[in-house]
Amino acid sequence: MESGDNILRASSPRLSSSNLWRNDGREVFSHSSRDEDDEEALKWAALEKLPTFVRIQRGILTEEGGKPREIDIKKLGVIERKNLLERLVKIAEDDNEKFLLKLKKRIDR
Repeated sequence: MESGDNILRASSPRLSSSNLWRNDGREVFSHSSRDEDDEEALKWAALEKLPTFVRIQRGILTEEGGKPREIDIKKLGVIERKNLLERLVKIAEDDNEKFLLKLKKRIDR
């Protein structure tokens, strides 16, 4: 349920007061992750609107703390480039390994 729905629900006189205060336990904890996902989606949307040449040079990098930040690929230092490449290679290796394990399990069945 979106926060806009909560506002409409609270302003509607036809709804009972019990509906106003009812809350799922899951929803309390999902707001922060949903907000972070929305923020990252907005950043990606802004990058997609850039001209192609500029868009190729920029990206969003998620730091170790989980905080996404916009980066300019051309302005990365040597150490940052090395870390980025190692991270990308590691992700590819992990994906490959998962794929091969799933394929092996399927063949063994």
